[in-house]
Amino acid sequence: MPQLHKCLLTASLAFLGLSACGDVTSPDAAQRSTRQDEMVAEAVPLPIPAGCLLTSLDTDGDGICNVVELVLGTDPNKADTDGDSLSDYVETFGFGGLDLSALGANPRKKDVFVEVDYYPNLRPSQATLDKVITAFASAPVSNPNGSTGITLHLVVDQQIAAADADMDLNPVWPEFNAIKTKYFAAARAPYFHYTVFANQYDGNFSSGISFGIPAQDFLLTLGSFNGTEQQQAGTLMHELGHNLGLRHGGNDDSNYKPNYLSIMNYEYQFHGFELGGKVGALDYSRVQVASISEAAVYDLTAFAPVAPTTETELGKYYGLRFNDAQVSMFSATDFVDFNNNRQYDFNPYALDFNRDGDATDVFPASQNDWAAVIYDGGQIGFATPGMPRHLDREERFLVAPEEMEPCLSGDPDRAP
Repeated sequence: MPQLHKCLLTASLAFLGLSACGDVTSPDAAQRSTRQDEMVAEAVPLPIPAGCLLTSLDTDGDGICNVVELVLGTDPNKADTDGDSLSDYVETFGFGGLDLSALGANPRKKDVFVEVDYYPNLRPSQATLDKVITAFASAPVSNPNGSTGITLHLVVDQQIAAADADMDLNPVWPEFNAIKTKYFAAARAPYFHYTVFANQYDGNFSSGISFGIPAQDFLLTLGSFNGTEQQQAGTLMHELGHNLGLRHGGNDDSNYKPNYLSIMNYEYQFHGFELGGKVGALDYSRVQVASISEAAVYDLTAFAPVAPTTETELGKYYGLRFNDAQVSMFSATDFVDFNNNRQYDFNPYALDFNRDGDATDVFPASQNDWAAVIYDGGQIGFATPGMPRHLDREERFLVAPEEMEPCLSGDPDRAP
């Protein structure tokens, strides 16, 4: 907890007629993922915050007494006021030697933390990171402090030593885990996602892969084909999206789903959208779009919104892509040249959007991704110290790691 926050808290408590009982101390605590270790950790008492007593009322059992929650502006009835799967306690006071507050955590606004390590010569530029940070900051997500957006903390940590930087991680996860074990601090494990900007895995030219959906870890491998800044940013957001529970069709695995306007759709991973006059803008889907049939594509009606999405919201989308080409359009709710024949056809026609060799598929309505994000990460649950760390979901993964497919491939002709 930053010293300024401590002083403000102490002053507020003094105003309320309470005495502070000293600074918080952070004990060392094992942050391992086995259920046995989780049960042991759950029994470890949290250090009592300044202003709380052993007898103080703590309605939500998060380790912060009600009167201090009143000062902090957090909800005394919720251990996680902002719903980001980081407890109010750990976002305010830290735990296990890790001070999330010093890293910018706010218990009243959603935070996502990612440690970013990188191979020699593959450190991502700040401009690359900022593209993704800006996308999260612009998310249509409400917070208890009255703000919108999610604070994405991309913590660029360290370069992987040349001796450890295997140019082809094969098999991918055992070799990735060897790097993670050496370079990822255990204290961060309950709270951070982990990624490495690497070269290649499993002998292919895939841009990256997630360790399941949702998950804690993901790998970025654009080094094998010299990925551009735009491709790096789009892939970073795409793979992080898998970590947050999003699939290639949002809530299904239907890739190239034409009515799914998201960076999770391969059509947009490397290119982004035209949104708000900005070319290459990154975004998860913030709109719900009605079902569309490959057998009856109609340029003159384009897409239809599904409530609560409005025509106005859908009409903000430009730069739409189908079959690896950006097509002409007025807006996503007006005229769209789906087949890219440089004209608007007055009759419906068939079009194979998902490239499976037929034009008979019907794509269900797409989801609003931002409303479907899973913050607990899928690895250890990112839960509260002193409280259960196991997931409340029945299944740890929606898509198991061994069932993950390589994500969008780059052009091997550009490989070094």
